[in-house]
Amino acid sequence: MKNKKLIHFSAIQHVYKRKNAEGQPVPFSLKFVKLSTGEIIKANNVVCTSDNSFLKTLNIKFLDSKEIRKIRQTSIIEINETEVYL
Repeated sequence: MKNKKLIHFSAIQHVYKRKNAEGQPVPFSLKFVKLSTGEIIKANNVVCTSDNSFLKTLNIKFLDSKEIRKIRQTSIIEINETEVYL
C-alpha cells in the first residue's frame, strides 16, 4: 500500500503563502469542495491573492484563465497532492 501524504489544516497557509526569491507568489494546486453542490473542484496552477484569517477564506487566482474565486479554507481537501486533515 502506498503511503499517503498528509498535511494538517493549520499548516496549509505555509503552502499558499509561499513566495519565490523575487517576492512573487509560488503557484500551487488544490482540491476543494464546492459547498453548494458538494462537487470537488480541482484548481491547478493557482496563486493566493489574499486571505482573511478571521473569515477563514482566501481568494485564489487561476493563472491560466485569470479567474479569481473566493473559497473557504475549511473546504480544501488537498493541496499540492497532499491530503488535508483536521
